[in-house]
Amino acid sequence: MLKAMLLSLCLVLAAAPTSPFAAETGHGFGKYRFGQACQTLFSGPSFAEEKARPVWDAKFQMFGLTHDPEIYAQSPFVLHYDRDETPTFEGVPLGRVYYGCNKKTGLFSLVVMSHDLLAVPKLVQKASKRFGPPTMTTMIQTIWNLPDLYVQIDQVFMIIYDSRAGKPGGAS
Repeated sequence: MLKAMLLSLCLVLAAAPTSPFAAETGHGFGKYRFGQACQTLFSGPSFAEEKARPVWDAKFQMFGLTHDPEIYAQSPFVLHYDRDETPTFEGVPLGRVYYGCNKKTGLFSLVVMSHDLLAVPKLVQKASKRFGPPTMTTMIQTIWNLPDLYVQIDQVFMIIYDSRAGKPGGAS
């Protein structure tokens, strides 16, 4: 009996993700999981609301960030960031991580990571290792359009969107 319980415990521990990268790219970022309530996740004293908003460009099938109040009013997201965070993505330094919360549901469903232009090849390499070959690659962006995640790396941002929350443009 004890032997069976010990074996079961070993199997459970072996199946648990051991890499922080798994937590960063699976269904969330770091300790934050997609689908959790933003009010509890991003309400501490070190958190602030970003003025820019992610907007889906249906023509180019990609996210962009805008500071234009008329345009960002259309965004289904509000972005929060931790002023005290020094983020990395699998060892690649990031400028800042913005956590996107759906305005209607209040749930965490998007991560926007700012990065240096020189980090792009490393980020693409790390993402390719995790997600497989990209769905689309151009001179300025690399995209993985997976069944449950949309991942975009461009010259300034890496964006991970939880597709289970609906289409990127805000439609269900």
